[in-house]
Amino acid sequence: MSEVVQQAETAIKAGDTKTGFKILRQVLVENPESEKAWWIMSGLVQRKERATCLEQVLRINPGNQFARDALNQLRASPPITETKPRRKIPKPAPGKRPTGKTEPIGGYKTWHYTRGSKVFLIILGEQQVFWAQTEKRLIPRVREILKTGKIPDHYLSEIKAIRLTSITSIKLLKTSLQFQYLYEGADRTARMVLEDTVMSERIMDLLVNQLGPDYLLQTKPVQTGLTLGISALLTFGAAGLTAAGYWAYQEVVSGRAAATGSVRAPWLISLLPSLGAGGVTLLGGILIVIALILSVWMLLKPALGTELIKRQ
Repeated sequence: MSEVVQQAETAIKAGDTKTGFKILRQVLVENPESEKAWWIMSGLVQRKERATCLEQVLRINPGNQFARDALNQLRASPPITETKPRRKIPKPAPGKRPTGKTEPIGGYKTWHYTRGSKVFLIILGEQQVFWAQTEKRLIPRVREILKTGKIPDHYLSEIKAIRLTSITSIKLLKTSLQFQYLYEGADRTARMVLEDTVMSERIMDLLVNQLGPDYLLQTKPVQTGLTLGISALLTFGAAGLTAAGYWAYQEVVSGRAAATGSVRAPWLISLLPSLGAGGVTLLGGILIVIALILSVWMLLKPALGTELIKRQ
C-alpha cells in the first residue's frame, strides 16, 4: 500500500493532482487507516474537506503535531476564496474515542471519564461551564438529575464553575483548557485537565460556537516553561562542559591527575594533551555555539496554540 501512496506523491509532484487524488481516494477506500494518505489528500481539497482529512490524521495518530498545527491554523483563519477544485473524499472512519463524544442531557452537554478511582465530569450549560468529581456508582443518579435541568451538587465534589459571560480568554493546551475570567472584578485563572486531545478540542469547538462572534479564535505561539528550561539547560550545560574540560586539561598536564587521581579515565588522559589548551577551548566554544543556536531556534520557533479571546 505504501508503494501506491508513493505513486500518488509522484503524480502530484509532476503536477497531475487529479491522478494523485484518484489514487489516494482508492487507497483510503480500501484502507481508511492510512495516516499518510489522509495527510497528502488534505493538501488537494477545499477547506471543509481539508479539515476532515486532518481530523482523520489525528484520529489515527493523535501525536501528529504537524496535522494538529495545520488544523488549528485552518480553524483560526478566516474563510478564503477556494482555488482548489471540489473533490469528494472517502467517507471518514468513525472515531475511536467515545469519551470525547458529547452527550446532551436535559439541556446540558456533558462528558465524563475515569482516571484511577475517580470519575471526572464536565458539564456545559447555556450560562456556565462546570467540572467536578463524582463516583462511578453515582453516574446514573447524576444523569437523572441533569435531565431535570438541575446540577446534582450533592453527588459531586471539587466543583468548579465559570460563568460564560465572565470568560476573557480560553487557551487550548493539548489535553487541557486554561480559562481566564473575571470574578468579583478580579482576574482569575482555572485549568480544566481533560482525558485526551479529542475531548479538549471537542469542548473548545462547542465553546467557540456557544460564545459566538464576541470572541476571536486565533493561533498563537506558546512559550512554555519547559522550552525556556531546556534552552537554559543546553546553554549552561555546554558552558559547564567547557569549564570541566579545561579544568581536566590543567589537571593532566600539571601532573596532578596522576598524583591525586582527579582524572581517571585513560582515554581522557591521553586525549587532552594532544588537543592542547587551544583545542579544548575550541571544542568548548563549538558546544556553546551549538547550544545557543538550538536555544534560539526553540525560542523563535515555539509551538502553536489555539486561543479564544474576547473582543474588546
